[in-house]
Amino acid sequence: MDGRTPGRGSRYIDPGVHRRFDRRMTVFHRRAVYTGFDSYSQERFDPADPELLELAEARAAWLLHDNYPGGFRDSIVGDCRLVHGRPPFRFRFHSPEEAASNARDVAERFGASLTGFTAVDSRWLYSRERSGTPVELPEEAKWAVVMAVEMDRDLMSTSPSLRAAAESGRGYSRMASLAGAMGEYLRLLGYYARSCGNDTSLSIPLAVDAGLGIMGRNGLLLTSEFGPRVRLCKVFTDLQLVQSVSEYPEPEEICSGCTVCAEACEAGALSRDDRPCWDTLTGSNNPGVLRWPFDPEKCFDYWLKIGRDCSNCIAACPAVARIGSLQKS
Repeated sequence: MDGRTPGRGSRYIDPGVHRRFDRRMTVFHRRAVYTGFDSYSQERFDPADPELLELAEARAAWLLHDNYPGGFRDSIVGDCRLVHGRPPFRFRFHSPEEAASNARDVAERFGASLTGFTAVDSRWLYSRERSGTPVELPEEAKWAVVMAVEMDRDLMSTSPSLRAAAESGRGYSRMASLAGAMGEYLRLLGYYARSCGNDTSLSIPLAVDAGLGIMGRNGLLLTSEFGPRVRLCKVFTDLQLVQSVSEYPEPEEICSGCTVCAEACEAGALSRDDRPCWDTLTGSNNPGVLRWPFDPEKCFDYWLKIGRDCSNCIAACPAVARIGSLQKS
């Protein structure tokens, strides 16, 4: 923790067991490396396929995320620069509060649906990236701007259709645009900024620390505004900000007694237990975390079966109503 105050996410870990997660242990990487799957088997293009238009849209939606070099990096890019290279100056905000207010406003204009700030808990950093490269941040990068991008409710409600898959892809492409632009903005002001999507660190505990929501039974961030219908990105920076305060109930208050997402899961990958626990089910689960057990192997097998990603647990989740009623009580 480097002397900084632990965030809310630290309540749900056992420090004697928990270790930084190796990103190579995600189900996507483990399947690609150890069992021969390089991706889930999407349908092939066929002019006679009645879903051809939707399939093309679903694949095209990922274009920006997969091909935008400025989306996830920590150096200035492009030709429209204030100066060549890193600016030899640093814009001085009057206070961390002013810096946070400005960052929130700019993030919203760049496309953020939600924005929060947190001191960086190094335990959320991956130990290694998928390439095997060790993950470290510069010592001065002590703050994170955490941002959520909403996905359309009506489109996500059609899961596991290709229309929902396309909206998921659009969410990832908006992540790339948002994280890239926000990082570039801070770098142009003379600050260090590393723009990140799913890389560098776990996004959900970082978002919990930044006050954006709480992790639910489905293993996703639950927000009061959108439930789990969000994609997350973040920017690590040396700009001093202000710690966001979480006003969320505990996960047990939101998800205990509700198994809607588990019932909607065709793969049977979600727990129906009343309370979270410390169990791990596969090598893709990090030990030492209090949560409802989730089996990503079963989830991914279902993706392979249907040839596309599934968002049933997102579409079904009633978190917005449940969180709202708890916050009013």
